[in-house]
Amino acid sequence: MKPNLFLIAAPRTGSTQLAFLLASHPDVDIPPIKEPNFFSQHEYPEDFVAMRHLNDVDPAAYVARKSAKRMQFAIFREQAHYEYLFQGLNARYRLDGSTTYMHCDGAAERIFEYAPDAKLIIQTRNPVGRALSHYKLATRSGQSDRSLREEIELEVNGTTPLPGRFLIRQSRYDAAIAHYKSIFPAENILEMTFEEMVADTEAALAKVAAFLGIDPEKFDLSVDEQNAGDSVRFERLNVWLLRSGWKNRLRQFLPIKLKRMIKKVWFKKNTTAFAEEDIALLRRHIEASPAPSRTRDQIAS
Repeated sequence: MKPNLFLIAAPRTGSTQLAFLLASHPDVDIPPIKEPNFFSQHEYPEDFVAMRHLNDVDPAAYVARKSAKRMQFAIFREQAHYEYLFQGLNARYRLDGSTTYMHCDGAAERIFEYAPDAKLIIQTRNPVGRALSHYKLATRSGQSDRSLREEIELEVNGTTPLPGRFLIRQSRYDAAIAHYKSIFPAENILEMTFEEMVADTEAALAKVAAFLGIDPEKFDLSVDEQNAGDSVRFERLNVWLLRSGWKNRLRQFLPIKLKRMIKKVWFKKNTTAFAEEDIALLRRHIEASPAPSRTRDQIAS
């Protein structure tokens, strides 16, 4: 079986919660790796992925072991490895929930070529709120030890590598959404927001059910897979674990119950306060117009 439903969303837009709410429905299946990133792999050089320890699993080894262990993120580069994830998924819809497709040049075309009849759920969030949430995640996970202003300046001046630009680029939705709309037919696209999911989850899922033609009563609203924005208590150790690769190793092999126990000690409520001038700077850069994406006809010509 192949995926035929794609969640097109930037990180920190509630995509993980939405993906698992969708998967709670008997007509929707999600693969064991929620974000396989197959159609955006060209934007993630292997040395960048290795340096940042982005892969929760090694795709080749994962497939060779015939594993079905649930993890969040990996860059799957081989089509056979990617399709392995969807073997045995027999629901009407099979979801790819990768959060790298929205802004990746060429991803829309690759998805359309692979699955032209696929349905897309596009999820967005207040752009500044999304960026600030992502910054908190980056500092929590050890991916960044810089100030918000430093991260803004590095992204603006081009110092940050393209796949590492998580503040401004991933908070610009308009051109990205317009590009997907130029590739896929309108009846195959549903637009959602994080805010409407939070305000009334049941109503939001009813909207999804109508779009997919499935029973809205069969979602399990008790599902809670939120990717929290807490901060770590042991920052230096957290950074060392990430940069040494030990964090990914532990994530793969520790039992789920033990990981949940560790989280209670490891994390604390994130009380990070941002300077108003830094937020204003972030907003100005997000609202500045990026270069327009090319349409399918322009790429083919």
